[in-house]
Amino acid sequence: MGEPASVPQVPIIAVASGKGGVGKTSVAVALGRQLARSGRRAGLVDADIAGPDVPRMLGIRRDVPARSVTLARWTRDGRDAGLEAVEVDGLKVASAGFLLAGSQGLALGTDLSDLLLGRLLHETNWGDVEVLVVDLPPGANFTQQGVLSGAGRVTTILVVTPAEVSHLDTGRTLEVLRSVRTPVLGGVENMAYFACPGCGERTELHTPAPEERTIWAAGVGRLARLPFRPDGAIGEADLAPVVTAVEAHIG
Repeated sequence: MGEPASVPQVPIIAVASGKGGVGKTSVAVALGRQLARSGRRAGLVDADIAGPDVPRMLGIRRDVPARSVTLARWTRDGRDAGLEAVEVDGLKVASAGFLLAGSQGLALGTDLSDLLLGRLLHETNWGDVEVLVVDLPPGANFTQQGVLSGAGRVTTILVVTPAEVSHLDTGRTLEVLRSVRTPVLGGVENMAYFACPGCGERTELHTPAPEERTIWAAGVGRLARLPFRPDGAIGEADLAPVVTAVEAHIG
């Protein structure tokens, strides 16, 4: 077999947060699926190496434990099958979760995690994708941004809840992104309220952070404010402003 088609220099939409548990992966999956439904040739990279939840969210599972994981591969005579993206409803997906059983853990240092991220980006046979959505692990680091920028034009969407600690930690992530000159497209406020299915009355779920301590005060535009739903579903109307902003960015 010939060499795999490595990812071209396509726009990358990195979905990030400063804290876990804010629904970042749900936003990334919903964004990828909606881009695919709109006719975009979209790919989704599950870059949360320690907690690759994208396969389960897409209904994909592996039950057989892996005996080893290849973090990097060197070709011989240009022959290497690489990694195959899994296609779900028109969305191409690459995840460390495809390399492990669903219950297996993978503990790697920063350098090895970046090596595996680079492999998911560059050694996956993406075909003719025109945009990649990348679900990042909580937080941000310099080398991770370097791996992403080596694959395409990167911008970031930040995901927070209204809680002050969420804004505090994501504010730190924002500072890292700005220090490495990674643009931020905007933010999504997730699990902000619960809407009664009977009467539609909204109940706020968090004590909101003081406005001056939010990422909005730091110059991040709020693209969407999403409700909490027990099934974690994010609808097309929920993310419509986010998809519009991404489409404008892609051009």
